[in-house]
Amino acid sequence: MDASWILSRPYTALVPPACADTPPAMALADFVARLERMRADNPDPLVSWSQGRSLAFADLGPLGEAVGRADTLGAALRCLAQGFPALQSGTSARFEVEGDQARFTYRVLDCRIWPRRADSELTLGFIARIAGQFGTPTSAIRDIAFEHAPCARSAPLAAALRRPPRMGAPENAIAFPVQMLDRRAPASDGSFPEALRMLDRTIAEHRRSERLSSRVRFAIFERIGHAPVDQDAIARQLGLSRRSLRRHLDAEGTSFAELLAECRRACGHAMLTRTALPLSEIALALGYSDQTAFSRAFSRWFGESPRELRRSGGREESVIR
Repeated sequence: MDASWILSRPYTALVPPACADTPPAMALADFVARLERMRADNPDPLVSWSQGRSLAFADLGPLGEAVGRADTLGAALRCLAQGFPALQSGTSARFEVEGDQARFTYRVLDCRIWPRRADSELTLGFIARIAGQFGTPTSAIRDIAFEHAPCARSAPLAAALRRPPRMGAPENAIAFPVQMLDRRAPASDGSFPEALRMLDRTIAEHRRSERLSSRVRFAIFERIGHAPVDQDAIARQLGLSRRSLRRHLDAEGTSFAELLAECRRACGHAMLTRTALPLSEIALALGYSDQTAFSRAFSRWFGESPRELRRSGGREESVIR
């Protein structure tokens, strides 16, 4: 998977100078794995959250510059949601307002990148740091959720947050009262529009350099279990015709069917080994017409049926080592 240069910036800010020889681009799986090792090696249960809280905006390049120059908290979070996935390949970030609550959600799309506890805690810690920049205290957080299961570090994190986070959630999320969005930066210098224009140029350059097969793969991962996953829907999402999508993928030596099978295989294995969902629900989430079709495909991929793999406590399929 192509990685964004942005991934190396927070890492160099978090490691000792002697180790900060990371190249200007790092695969997302490698970045997440390094964060996991740092989390495991550090006895501080809040290390990843604290690292996110201490990140400087400058560490995130044009994205950080734009977020740091936003006039209001709402503008900063919208900017982060817009720019984050384009600069850190393979992630989903959304900012939504519903009723009296504003929610920012984030997740790594490739389910094979697991575990990713440190990445989740660092990212939400950085969002809390942004909120703090606009005078929003930790006590104002309405809700916070993490994908990973509870562990020994959950209690200290709950104490720091002054509320127990929801663990094992479908995605990582942090929510604030909607009235906080109008909070203004202590000293706005009017440079936010220019920072946004620079960010837009960076995003456009990144998208031009990203392989279409990677964009299709991420779009499939994002839609599985949430929206229809078919070639026409993916083509529309990427602003292409079905014919253009097929032609470009063929030029990269792959096809939509191959990418769909790869993503279904990964997500099916993850759902079987990490959840207690019934097989019928997993089949439906993956877009199969019935459980039998899913079981046939799964047996072809892994050499055993879904029931057999779940019963044996099948080994986690992960690209994190």
